[in-house]
Amino acid sequence: MEATEDRPAADYRAAELDGALRGHGCRLTILDSVPSTNEWLVEQLSRGEAHDAAGAPLRAVVAGFQSNGKGRLDRSWFTPAGTAVTFSVALTPRDRSGRAWPQDLLPWLTLMLAHSVTATVRELTGAPAVVKWPNDVLIRERKVCGILASLVPPAPGAAQQGPTVVLGAGINVRQRHLPVPGATSLRLETGDDAAVPTRSAVLTGVLAHFSRALDRASADPATQLGPDGELRRELESTLDTLGRRVLVHLPGRNAPLPATAVGLGASGQLRVRDDEGREHEYGAGDVVHVRPGPRAPEDAGHENEGPR
Repeated sequence: MEATEDRPAADYRAAELDGALRGHGCRLTILDSVPSTNEWLVEQLSRGEAHDAAGAPLRAVVAGFQSNGKGRLDRSWFTPAGTAVTFSVALTPRDRSGRAWPQDLLPWLTLMLAHSVTATVRELTGAPAVVKWPNDVLIRERKVCGILASLVPPAPGAAQQGPTVVLGAGINVRQRHLPVPGATSLRLETGDDAAVPTRSAVLTGVLAHFSRALDRASADPATQLGPDGELRRELESTLDTLGRRVLVHLPGRNAPLPATAVGLGASGQLRVRDDEGREHEYGAGDVVHVRPGPRAPEDAGHENEGPR
């Protein structure tokens, strides 16, 4: 059954989704319409209804239509019913011995989900999806997905359990027209209705990839996400920002900082080198934007493919 204005989640079939996610430790709720999947899931957490440490490690909610989606810096965004995959997933990350992850590793979860989106898009469509630090997925320099993270502190007296992270994502799937030129959809990239994957296929693919990445990280979070970690290298492989010239827009600063993105910090921060050779490190909350930038002065007169 196709999604309709009256039933925007009609194409999400519970039995089919449960079967696809079986073995990935994910409990899924399907809603026709909700203002914000992140806000809905956080509210469930506040009631103690969304996460059970003894049960599924992931709790997800998907909405057929999200009327008040939010992005970074409290920006709003809107997509017509039935055209995008709008979902959130909650987890309280622990290693395999049951210990909470170190809090400085939690920002990696956003990059893990972004990487899961790129892997799913590449598998289902062949489109060359990449990650733009800190939380976007691009196809040919146009945004197809944005991710927003929220932190829910543990209940009083349960600090040893660690905080719960809620990650929300919106993936453009069936849109033929988008309100800004810098955005795209899987329909626009494939150019063929028959080649566009179903929303269910996109959702289950992303959650399955994310579950596997989380399981790998939880074997030894500090090692897997450390400087030489296998999972970290995999995450960096689709991070298109690295090695690029960028303009770092900072709060309270009129002019952006021209720099080259040279690596990631211990918590997934972006490390950049400015034109005087000084290195700076920024977390996602430290910046307004990281935009493509001009070539460095020493590169003038030389060919440079430029940032994407």
